[in-house]
Amino acid sequence: MVIRVPIFFLLTLLIISLTSAPLASEAEEGDLGSQYCGVVEKKYGVVEGPGYDRIVGPKTLVVKVEGVIGSWTKSYILRVLKEAESRNAPLIIELNTPGGLAEVTMDVIAELTRSRVPVIGFVVDKWAESAGTMILVSTHIAAMQPGTIVGSLQPVAYDPASGIYKPINETKIINPIIKTLCEHGATKGRNATALARFVLYNDNYGADEALKFKVIDVVARDRGDLISRVNGLIVMVYGGERVKLELDGSYEFMDLSFSERLLNIISDPLLSGILLSIGALALIFSIASGNLAGMAIGGLLVILGLLGTGLNPNIASLILIAVGALLVFIELTSTPGFGILGGVGVAMMVLGVALVPAIPGVEGVSISQSYINQILVGLYIIGLGAGGLTAFIVYKVLKASRAKPYLWKLEGAVGEALDDIKPGKYGFVIVEGEYWKATSEEEIGKGDKVIIVGKEDHTLKVRKTPSK
Repeated sequence: MVIRVPIFFLLTLLIISLTSAPLASEAEEGDLGSQYCGVVEKKYGVVEGPGYDRIVGPKTLVVKVEGVIGSWTKSYILRVLKEAESRNAPLIIELNTPGGLAEVTMDVIAELTRSRVPVIGFVVDKWAESAGTMILVSTHIAAMQPGTIVGSLQPVAYDPASGIYKPINETKIINPIIKTLCEHGATKGRNATALARFVLYNDNYGADEALKFKVIDVVARDRGDLISRVNGLIVMVYGGERVKLELDGSYEFMDLSFSERLLNIISDPLLSGILLSIGALALIFSIASGNLAGMAIGGLLVILGLLGTGLNPNIASLILIAVGALLVFIELTSTPGFGILGGVGVAMMVLGVALVPAIPGVEGVSISQSYINQILVGLYIIGLGAGGLTAFIVYKVLKASRAKPYLWKLEGAVGEALDDIKPGKYGFVIVEGEYWKATSEEEIGKGDKVIIVGKEDHTLKVRKTPSK
């Protein structure tokens, strides 16, 4: 027993030392990075040396990516990136996101690598996990606020109906993601091993750890501190051009457009799931009951829900415009007035036009912003006109339904004799434009004014009107 205790103790220490080695050391550049990325040459990002080809600045453009990354993120970043290139200004992307759609993220980072101006990723407030980490490490200069974290890049499958996330381990999905990080992150000087571990082991780093292991370039307290720290740096951008940042500390925040804000709101998994569920139920019950207006509303909710889960906005806008126009046509040609069906149709057309991207040079459906504004103004006028007409009709219907019923009484009405009417005989009179068979207890001549005193079956009882 005396011998076994020290041996057991030593074995225990050995096992602990082998299995609980600091995770930090595993993030050092080494075989894992080489295995997945090979020999990586730094092509972009911060470079040393005094020479440069061009100066950017003095103002910086800023975008803020908050919430789930979706199609709105691509539209937002690419739109402002084009603006930054046209104004020869660096772009700061402030990230505070749990992640989002992989396909959208890959499109974004490909455009960041091709940017002609330096792009600075900056994690603020809380985190930039998953897809947010991919964007961060793909920027020319990566920065973090103290207290923020990055990492957890293993892809997951999301079921919007059940809200369940399922981790994906298939190499045909994992390997392309790591290779994308190699091509757009490691080529900017990022630690290839750390990038691979983000995907394979869901590593997470704070700001100081990320700086230590060469995942980021700068730790900054806030936006102003960041601009101050990157001022004077020389960055290699697409095409091998060396660009120097000469900044005066000023910046311009670029806000979301209407369509981007709408997509941002419905990209929330909970909201998109609710929209899909309610829309599907509305469609089922409306089809069963033959309610066309209910089908239109259900269809609109389903399209919005699909948009939130990643449906291409180009496709969605075309569907909304086409279906909206069809609903308006049905409303105008098949039903009296302008009601719910037409209102939903107008709403679909407005949303469809608003979702059409207006980013010059981006593949897909793309029209100018001024043309979109003209179309929107026209649709708003149509919508307001149709809404006003609908409100007027509803007002008249309600007014008529609340009015007391009016019963026309023949008794007391005045008419004119068309024949000579003798007592006990019949003749015809005209009363308020109608011809009636009439009888009288007194003699009435043709053309005399008569007053109705009663009615029996289809015969009126009349007498002469009193002479004045």
